[in-house]
Amino acid sequence: MRFFNIFLLFLPLFFNLQTARAQFSRSNNQSRFTLNATRKSDDIRIDGDLSENSWQTSSVATGFWLKWPRDGSPAPEQTEVRCRYDDQFIYFGVICRDSTPNYVIQSVKRDIGYWDSDGFAIVLDPANAANNGWFFGVTASGVQSEGLVATGSEEADLNWDNAWFVQTKTYVDRWTAEIAIPLRILRYKEGQATWGVNFIRNDLSKGVYSTWTNTPLQFSPDDLGWTGALQWDIPPSGTKGNYNLIPYVNTSLSRDYEESEDWKLKPDAGLDAKIGIGSGLNLDLTLNPDFSQVEIDEQVVNLTRFDLQLPEKRTFFLENADLFGNFGIPPIRPFFSRRIGLNDDGDPLPILGGLRLSGNLGSNTRIGLMTMQTGKKGEDPARNFSALVLNRRLFGRSTVAGYFLNREEFEGAEIRKGHYSRNAGIEFLFITPDGKWTSWATHHHSFKPGISSKNWWGNSGFAFKNRRFNFLLDFLHMGENYHADLGFEQRIENLDVARDTVLRSGYNFIFSEFGYMITPKKENSRLNFIGIGGELFTVLNPDGSLNEFSPRLGMELNFKNTSEFSFSVNPQRANVPVSFRFDDEDDPDKCPALPAGDYRFLSMEAEWNSDPRKRLFISASAGAGGFYNGQQYSAGLELTLRVRTIANIRLGAEYNRLEFPEPYCDMELFNLTPRVEVFFFKNLWWTTFLQYNTQTDNFNINSRLQWRFRPMSDVFVVYTDNYAVRFWGPKNRALVVKASYWF
Repeated sequence: MRFFNIFLLFLPLFFNLQTARAQFSRSNNQSRFTLNATRKSDDIRIDGDLSENSWQTSSVATGFWLKWPRDGSPAPEQTEVRCRYDDQFIYFGVICRDSTPNYVIQSVKRDIGYWDSDGFAIVLDPANAANNGWFFGVTASGVQSEGLVATGSEEADLNWDNAWFVQTKTYVDRWTAEIAIPLRILRYKEGQATWGVNFIRNDLSKGVYSTWTNTPLQFSPDDLGWTGALQWDIPPSGTKGNYNLIPYVNTSLSRDYEESEDWKLKPDAGLDAKIGIGSGLNLDLTLNPDFSQVEIDEQVVNLTRFDLQLPEKRTFFLENADLFGNFGIPPIRPFFSRRIGLNDDGDPLPILGGLRLSGNLGSNTRIGLMTMQTGKKGEDPARNFSALVLNRRLFGRSTVAGYFLNREEFEGAEIRKGHYSRNAGIEFLFITPDGKWTSWATHHHSFKPGISSKNWWGNSGFAFKNRRFNFLLDFLHMGENYHADLGFEQRIENLDVARDTVLRSGYNFIFSEFGYMITPKKENSRLNFIGIGGELFTVLNPDGSLNEFSPRLGMELNFKNTSEFSFSVNPQRANVPVSFRFDDEDDPDKCPALPAGDYRFLSMEAEWNSDPRKRLFISASAGAGGFYNGQQYSAGLELTLRVRTIANIRLGAEYNRLEFPEPYCDMELFNLTPRVEVFFFKNLWWTTFLQYNTQTDNFNINSRLQWRFRPMSDVFVVYTDNYAVRFWGPKNRALVVKASYWF
């Protein structure tokens, strides 16, 4: 394994590094695409009208390139961007030309529907390091989306929120936008004259996307490796008054029927604060945080034998989340912020407060420090969760990063000796200057009392992608005594249902995937491209015996009207070491668990998505085939209706029928997820989300009214209700009224 770490780490250098450096460098790209940022010459009023003298005398970024579904040619409709600044803001004036305007707007709710709407976005990399940056997007109707961009992520994380300002206007041959972004919400090095920047134009009526720089098809439009240069005439200095205070008050009325409790009325209050330290670091503080307004998780049917990882949505944990959360790979994350505030059984604990220091130490180094304190609840002791992360840029776009995590338990004010959990690790990611080759090697260690062996894991691999072909290969070793008490690990624990015990087992796996894109040459073809791809996932037990073998081969057809059709075949072999089941049936005599054994089966699945630009969007899927020692038949349907800019109505339904031989029981699993969003105004929304899931025996109602009475300041009214499905009756109910104000 150590030999593979070294070999795979340097394989891309041997094959392609010198060629890549000769053909491309980021500095060459920025010399071709440069926009000057100059101090404004008069007052700029953010109203969508670019008549001010500052805009008329600005340099212009234009000549946008087609990005998708083809690249390498001028965009069919051009875009013009101008940039100005003052001591507090950086301003952008945008003109989106359109000879046949027919704008597609999916939603008027913030952070919703940007990529499926006519829109414009700015990608900013103030450090010009191609490691992390900011995304600011707006639709033609003025709906804002902001997010964080990080190397290695597919696209911007739009869960991050902050206050910035924009107004748009539409005309018969264009739409315009004026944008003002406060400098204090950006983390930049004082005095740095060159920032990385790119611009993205969504032209949904024509089904195309374009970018200012000529970004190749295989890369995300917000890829930081393909930015142009934003050249300041006078480098920005540090901003003053760089802090925000966000207090909240709320009142909740709740009742837990399962615990036979009476109604409880509970007032509460808390405070969040953002404090800029210089121009590169941010200190976030929280006291008695409350997340009652955060949208609930969407329930899914889980037909794997392992837990699912659901995304973090709590606001405090989102800024610079990539610093902490991108270690590892999707099934194994040493740090997973959703574990903060939960006990070992996954039940919530009160978070008393915490802090996070994160940002840039110069242009090549990023730092993250977080500590959170939870209170005692019942038999669960008070705990402290802490994380320290360092990230250093090397060789252009490559990085080396390390972390240390610590969880301590307390008895009163004293630390409980021998009740700790710690993790440490280091990762190296190499990326060639053109982004075609990547290679990685990692090592991760856990520390718990009484455990000193088989408590590490590591992986190494490489990937290649160009315009038509991509390939990835990864090798991993997992020790059976590795613990991720502050993170997420998917398959080391195997629940034996019949014995009600957990079997811990290490493993090794090899994962590879490939994809090839075929582009029709005929201009009148109805297809954008045909994608052929597959993956191979092989898991081996520590003794070398087979645990799982799962190849998959698929094909995708992407049509010019933006609809899609895909088909896949998946033969599998699973040598399961424990008994298992896929529902919560607690009568083993009536429905015994499936036994441990060697299973071989084949399944197929097809999916079709209609044109998302239409007012009615349809997504349908169907699958059939073997499923362990039985058969599985599945169907899914999602209907989304846009009622102009008044409402979005979505109906989601999923059905699974599992048929097993006697004495095992057949199962029918339903998951219904209707959702209604009503937009009274751009700052007043009402969302009701219903979820009916027979697998988890739960019917949920979540209804939320949100009034954004000023930027980032809100009033929420949230009603939640949970019912048992099998024996119909209430589980718990709550009504919360919350107000927050952004100073």
